[in-house]
Amino acid sequence: MTRLPPPPTPARGWSEAAIDQLRALWGRPGTSAASIAERLGVSRNAVLGKAHRLGLSTPRAPRAPKPPRPPRLRRPRGPATRRAPREAPAECGLDPLVARLEALPRRACHWPIGDPRAEGFGFCGRPAREPPYCEVHRALAHRTG
Repeated sequence: MTRLPPPPTPARGWSEAAIDQLRALWGRPGTSAASIAERLGVSRNAVLGKAHRLGLSTPRAPRAPKPPRPPRLRRPRGPATRRAPREAPAECGLDPLVARLEALPRRACHWPIGDPRAEGFGFCGRPAREPPYCEVHRALAHRTG
């Protein structure tokens, strides 16, 4: 069994024997930087850094370019495909019940009704099984069409 050179330390740096052994082990097929590091008694990062500084690491082959993506087809936007603005549906039929968000209980509908800058603005306030919206406003908030 060959005697291993003393491991490099920040104070001593890499010894010539350790560098020679690194060069000998680096090119072997199936030898990883981790196994070299274990043999030399240093970290894997120390081995990789020294190999890079010595010019032992070989550049990777460039990756093949990815094929271009097909152009994204956009649906025509006409009057028939435009969504209506999100308004409270007629079946909600509620005037704003709660004027301030802070006044809403946790399990009440937090759907805003009206213009926040206008008088009469408020929140739905109906009971919500799954906060933050009641069933009617949940359907509006999560519609899929």
